[in-house]
Amino acid sequence: MSQKLLIITGASQGIGEKTAERFLKEDYAVINLSRKPLNLKGIENLKLDLIHEDESLIHNRLLTRISEKQNITLVHNASVCYNDSIETFSAEHWQETFKLNVSIPALLTQWLLPYMLAPSAIIFVGSTLSEKAVPNTASYTASKHAVIGLMRSVCQDLAGRGIHTACVCPGITDTAMLHQRVDHNLKTLEYLAQIQSHGRLIEPSEIAEAIFVSATHPIFNGAVLHANAGQIER
Repeated sequence: MSQKLLIITGASQGIGEKTAERFLKEDYAVINLSRKPLNLKGIENLKLDLIHEDESLIHNRLLTRISEKQNITLVHNASVCYNDSIETFSAEHWQETFKLNVSIPALLTQWLLPYMLAPSAIIFVGSTLSEKAVPNTASYTASKHAVIGLMRSVCQDLAGRGIHTACVCPGITDTAMLHQRVDHNLKTLEYLAQIQSHGRLIEPSEIAEAIFVSATHPIFNGAVLHANAGQIER
C-alpha cells in the first residue's frame, strides 16, 4: 500500500469523484466507500450502503483493508438531503440523514484513529447550511450544523496527536444532488448561479481543491473553510 492513503465516502460522483482524482494526482492510494463504484484506475471500491448496512459490517470490511499504521487522509464526503421542513419531516428520513451525515463520520473517525500516523488529516464536507438555514431543508440543515460541532470536537480531542481536522463548506455546487433537489429545473439553476458573486455555479473540482489544500496544510486545524465563492444573500 502507498505511504499516503485517502479514505473517502461517496466518491462515485460529484465532489467525491473530483476529490479522489485530485489525491490520485499526488500518488495517494484511494479507498472509496459508496454504493456505486468509481471506475477510475487506482481506486479501490468498497461497495457499502452507509445508511442501511449494519455498522459492524462496515467496520469489518473497512479494517480488513488497513494492515498497518500510516499517513491517512479521511474525507467525510457522503451525505443525503431530503426536502423537508419541521412540519413535514419523517422520523425515518431524519434518522437516515443523521446516520449518514453525522454518525458514520464519527464512527469512521473512531475506527481509523488507531491506524493514523502523524501527519494525518480528517476532513469533513459541510455546507453553507452548516451555518445558516433556508426553508425545506430541516433534517439536512440540522445535520450539517452538527458536522461543524463534530469537527471542532475532533480537533480538541486530538490536540497534540499530529492529526488535524477541518470542515470545507461548499457553496452552490454543480452536482447531481443539486439537480435532483431542484427537480432539474433550469430556471432555478440559473437563479442559483446568479446569487453567486461570480455569476456561476461552483465546479466540483474547485471544492476538491479546497479539500486537498485543507488536508495537506495542518494550519487549517479546527477550521471552517467557506468555499462558496462569495454567495450573495438575498
